[in-house]
Amino acid sequence: MNQWFVKVAVIVSCLATFQLRSTRGDEEAAKPLTERTESTQDLVARIKKSLVTIRSMGRDGGEVGLGTGFVIDESGLIATNFHVIGEGRPIRVEFGNRRSLRVLAVEASSRVRDLVVLRVEVGDQVLIPLPLAVGEVVEPGTTVLALGNPLGLRQSVVQGVVSALRKVEQQELIQIAIPIEPGNSGGPLVDLQGYVHGVVNMKSAVAKNVGFAIPVQRLRELVNDPNPVLMDRWVRLSGMDPKQWKIPSGGEWFERHSTICVSGSGNGFGGRTLCLRQEPAPDGRFEVAVEVKLDDESGAAGLTFRSDGLDRHYGFYPSNGKLRLTCFQGPNVMNWEVVREVSTIHYVREEWNALRVRVDGERIQGFVNGQLVIDENHSGISSDAVGLAAFRGTSAQFRKFAVATSLSELPLSKPSEQWLKQIASDSAAATIERLSELPALRDESNRISMELNRQAESIQKKADSLKRLSKDALTLPILDRLKRLFEEDDKTDLLEGCLLIAALDHPDLSVEQYTMRVDEMAVEIKKNLPKKPTDNDRLEALNRFLFDENGYRGGIDEYYHPANNHLDRVIDDREGMPITLSILYMEIGRRIGLKLEGVGLPGHFVVRHRKHSKESTLLDVFDKAKPLTDSDVAMMVMMRSQRLTTEEDLRPQTTKEILTRVLTNLSNSANEAGDNEAYHQYSEGLSVLHPEVPVYRWQRGWSRYQTGRLSSAITDFDWLIAQQPDGIEMKELIRLREQIASQIENECSFQP
Repeated sequence: MNQWFVKVAVIVSCLATFQLRSTRGDEEAAKPLTERTESTQDLVARIKKSLVTIRSMGRDGGEVGLGTGFVIDESGLIATNFHVIGEGRPIRVEFGNRRSLRVLAVEASSRVRDLVVLRVEVGDQVLIPLPLAVGEVVEPGTTVLALGNPLGLRQSVVQGVVSALRKVEQQELIQIAIPIEPGNSGGPLVDLQGYVHGVVNMKSAVAKNVGFAIPVQRLRELVNDPNPVLMDRWVRLSGMDPKQWKIPSGGEWFERHSTICVSGSGNGFGGRTLCLRQEPAPDGRFEVAVEVKLDDESGAAGLTFRSDGLDRHYGFYPSNGKLRLTCFQGPNVMNWEVVREVSTIHYVREEWNALRVRVDGERIQGFVNGQLVIDENHSGISSDAVGLAAFRGTSAQFRKFAVATSLSELPLSKPSEQWLKQIASDSAAATIERLSELPALRDESNRISMELNRQAESIQKKADSLKRLSKDALTLPILDRLKRLFEEDDKTDLLEGCLLIAALDHPDLSVEQYTMRVDEMAVEIKKNLPKKPTDNDRLEALNRFLFDENGYRGGIDEYYHPANNHLDRVIDDREGMPITLSILYMEIGRRIGLKLEGVGLPGHFVVRHRKHSKESTLLDVFDKAKPLTDSDVAMMVMMRSQRLTTEEDLRPQTTKEILTRVLTNLSNSANEAGDNEAYHQYSEGLSVLHPEVPVYRWQRGWSRYQTGRLSSAITDFDWLIAQQPDGIEMKELIRLREQIASQIENECSFQP
């Protein structure tokens, strides 16, 4: 649907729809109750037609919230709790027939009341609204039903009574004698005539069969005072850049660390969803390529080309472990042709695979991992759009998408080929005779089995070592680039350093791409500045751009999520830690002429704005750049460190200190989560920034030991033994060093 039409339709219709809905509810409620008498079973069956399951998605595309909602208007309005949808999260609405309807807008919302009204795109789905009760709040003793999805059990129903009306945190709630569980939230509380008297929102923290619901009167008030926000403004997690991509057929597409991800079903045949590049393919012969990884090999996702932007296009993708070339000539199965499907040893299941299509007139060639697997002549579609496709609700990841007149892979260099051959030769195990031909099997089966298990374990260790080597091959260039930032002095690029830290976890991340994004933000802000801007003009424009127009905020909901310390994700998702939000704030601010510097208060990073040498203000970027008074700062320091503020707390931080703090945040989180590989990466980064600091050498040596990088661990421990720094027990360190050396010797002598 045309995005402009959707936006106009949502905004223009909201007031008229709410007025109609209010009138209709009054008429329905005015009917004599005897006209609506029905059995409880029939009542429940009728109400279930109006129930929906609401899923909110987290920063990595996975589900982080599950709740219930119900239809309050056939035009596409759904009521639920605010806490069910989460703040700024993508939302999915599913009906009992498991059909998903696209959420167009958050039509009305109140965090304080814990209520929200969603507008969905109805299409050909018939929506049956539940009537809202009018008048006073329901009386205690009234028999009521609560319907929802407790603990993920779809459309469950439980009966109870209204116990009392309570005030909880200054809000009037309906107390109900009903067991409430996660997933019930947002469901309707109805009487035996089917009228909604409340919206279930929480269970008692102390009593098993006690729950609470928000009176329907609060929902009516919200309905009559809409504040619509379109989903492209509500969702703060990054989607696709509309300047580069368009999504014509639904599905959930977003970009993370220069990797494109898809999940959910689209509106096309078989759940087909497309993500098309805005720029068309070159005229004449062209090639389009991408690397793809499926979360489930039974799914299907890959390249699309010669697309008309709707239902006509070609596709080249893996499906059930095979490579398939298809031609879609329309919206249904009658217009779908599998041109060719092949099995090939060149496709590696559950791993990244490089797909490439060469189109030359009617000739279509499909390559996987550099090998030609399909070569067909086929005509019928001559459109020029190219991009990505997924089918059947497949979750998949894409990286390194490219289109050009030629994308043929270059051969490896001779040194690389020789190195790879040597690694393959060293890891090759001797061929084992068939088990049935072993003469001593009957008498020595246990010993033979044990020896085979030993050899298998040794081979597995070799495989694990190669995987670590593979990972190190990607991260070492990043660490080297981080090291080179500080070879001359500390006046280096903070933005580049912080993006390189994020790249340790995601080596495909393009530092240049995100640097350009920050540059573009600054350019956009400058366009709206007066000809001779003051410092206040610049500061107000920066705050307006980040917080009002683009919704940047402190990542409270998932505060300790690693993404809050990855600057690319902060840019994409528009939320982060105090330090990463401050880094982005400083980098944009400096580009528009502001004098900003980072201040590392204990447990909370802030920014100082210097108007001139004698006047400055501390800003809490985590709280929308709120100016901080001296008492605010003193309270922050006291709360986090139980002491008074010192001059050291308030001094500006160097680039190296800021990057160290980001790495320390990530290192601490990885250590608490028991993620040794991640802890090792951050330890490597800290040692690059501080190669002569013993504590970081010790941390890196220990992480290398924990992850099986034994020879590298000995290198660090030898350095520490030579330096004899204070604070490290030398006897224990020497003992550990000898233990590691013995372990290396034993592993070398027992290779299969």
